[in-house]
Amino acid sequence: MKRWYHGSCHCGAVKFRVAIDIDAGTSKCNCRFCWRQRNWNVGGLKPVDFELLAGEEALTGYAREGEGFAIAHQFCGRCGTPTHGSGYLEELGGAFVAVRVAAIDDLPVADLVAAPVTYCDGLHDNWRNRPDETRHL
Repeated sequence: MKRWYHGSCHCGAVKFRVAIDIDAGTSKCNCRFCWRQRNWNVGGLKPVDFELLAGEEALTGYAREGEGFAIAHQFCGRCGTPTHGSGYLEELGGAFVAVRVAAIDDLPVADLVAAPVTYCDGLHDNWRNRPDETRHL
């Protein structure tokens, strides 16, 4: 069942709320960007499930586009904390939002570790399949 959670960056400049069903799971990807960031997301959310409450002026980002997808990773330009991303992926039904679980302030750790994790082989643009190796993610 979806529930609203609140999140923020480290310095508090960026604040958001997001509606997620943590029992539906989280995801980790092995692409070069996600691997370097240790990116752990609740993804595939519809844009209506995310609301930026403060800090739009503090956000900066990195965007990437490819065949059938686009994503903009957002982070606080003051403290550097990654908070969320948004983009377009045909396999997810178009526009989506992904939120970094580490930026969600009121998500109980017990709920997070109990949630299933889906691993994505983004390194080979094979998003729907699990990579051969996941221990490092």
